[in-house]
Amino acid sequence: MTPALLRVRSAAALAALALVATAAGTAAAAPAAPGAAAPAAVAPAAASTAGTRIVAVGDIASSGGAQSRTAAIVTKRQAQRLVALGDLAYNAGSKSNFANYYNPSYGKFKAITWPVPGNHEYMTSGASGYKAYFGITGVTWWAHRIGSWTVIGLDSEKAGSATQLAFLKSALAANNGRPTIVAWHRPRFSTGEHRNATDTQTIWATAARDRDVKIVLWGHDHDYERMTVPVTSTHQVQAFVVGTGGAELRSFATGYGPFTVKRISGSYGVLDLRLRSTGWSWFFVRTNGTVGDSGSRAL
Repeated sequence: MTPALLRVRSAAALAALALVATAAGTAAAAPAAPGAAAPAAVAPAAASTAGTRIVAVGDIASSGGAQSRTAAIVTKRQAQRLVALGDLAYNAGSKSNFANYYNPSYGKFKAITWPVPGNHEYMTSGASGYKAYFGITGVTWWAHRIGSWTVIGLDSEKAGSATQLAFLKSALAANNGRPTIVAWHRPRFSTGEHRNATDTQTIWATAARDRDVKIVLWGHDHDYERMTVPVTSTHQVQAFVVGTGGAELRSFATGYGPFTVKRISGSYGVLDLRLRSTGWSWFFVRTNGTVGDSGSRAL
């Protein structure tokens, strides 16, 4: 990397860090709204020396898509939970889209799936096809505990919802001290086709400022991108875009962003996360079984 390019990347990163810190300050200490739903707990998955295993992927099923190939990897990785990152049944998330395209490959994981809706789910009024498939009768956000970790799912199509924001603050407050993953569909930062979803800044800043939040998961762009986003001088968040579940793949729209560490285009695959009380590991597993990206971090 040339000195000039390094200075550009560093300046961009500092500017973005200032944006994160400023927005986080404005979102900081408001208490949860009265009556906000408390995070729902599930029975912890059985512990193992490999840690609790979660697989995450979005942008999954379409006519002629590769969803059966990525579903085979989910099976092989022996996921204890599947975090489905939105745009699950193209093109409109209708009941027939779920029945014809999603269910034949991913229906077998329904009992272990924690889904978040994407923009395509809302092409059917009120995301009614998505809600019917997953049996959702209330809000489209949730929190679950698994092993020593907590996973929170949000609805990026309702990024401006005061009710959802109050839930997020309440869930984070109740989760004090537990390492946490937060997932929603449209990425706050991305170098993919759709680029940065700036309207998700408030939920990003609220999540990122909480030191328990270690990982944020997104879909929407049909590629794989891993980022490290500094929030303060002593806290950073690892962010993943995993829109590689079976829908048509797309190229990146620009060069590396200020937070980008690794990018992969043109490959279907899933993100395998192994969560331990002392840290976590990640593996982006392609449908041919090769690992395109991997690593680990300590808490």
